[in-house]
Amino acid sequence: MANLTYMTGSLKLKLSKGLDINDNEIIVTKSFSNVKESASADDMEAVATAIGGLQTHDHYETQVAKNYLIDTME
Repeated sequence: MANLTYMTGSLKLKLSKGLDINDNEIIVTKSFSNVKESASADDMEAVATAIGGLQTHDHYETQVAKNYLIDTME
């Protein structure tokens, strides 16, 4: 039987810097690591909104990545 073990988590804020000369949106990413496994979606959105409000560029999108290790018991 396999088990999942939480390893790391990160919160990524996508920020819009405007448009390039071809009218394509310029997106930059700010990453914050060491997100606790127990952090809820509401907690992470509150933090992303607060940090996004402090940025000079517009907060465009929030992404969360949680990484797990699959342990196999033999």
